[in-house]
Amino acid sequence: MKIGFLPPYAAIRLPQLVGPAKAIEVCTTGKTYSADEACSIGFVTQVVDDDKFTEALDKLIGELKVGSPLILRLNKRAVRQNLGLDFKTSVQQVSDLFLNTLMKTEDTLEGIKSFEEKRRAVWKNK
Repeated sequence: MKIGFLPPYAAIRLPQLVGPAKAIEVCTTGKTYSADEACSIGFVTQVVDDDKFTEALDKLIGELKVGSPLILRLNKRAVRQNLGLDFKTSVQQVSDLFLNTLMKTEDTLEGIKSFEEKRRAVWKNK
């Protein structure tokens, strides 16, 4: 904004993330946001002190590493492909992804089996 610039991606994506009013504020003011402000409006999901950053990052990575890489990608796809769509369309699309893609993966079957057997899953990324 301050250099005569329009952020194309932000103009499309920000209303979905933070709502239209906040997106207009971000795109038109060129304001710099503190970490706490960025967290409160949804730019980031958490804020930690500098000395806790590595610990927090390691914890998050550990949480992600427990899951199947394939299933993580499918979860992100389910969220992203339905942004801005009406509820009925979203339910249909997510149901299709769930039934016709996710439930046919070896990792989902392994996840169910490992849960029933009370053991850690062994992911194949398939």
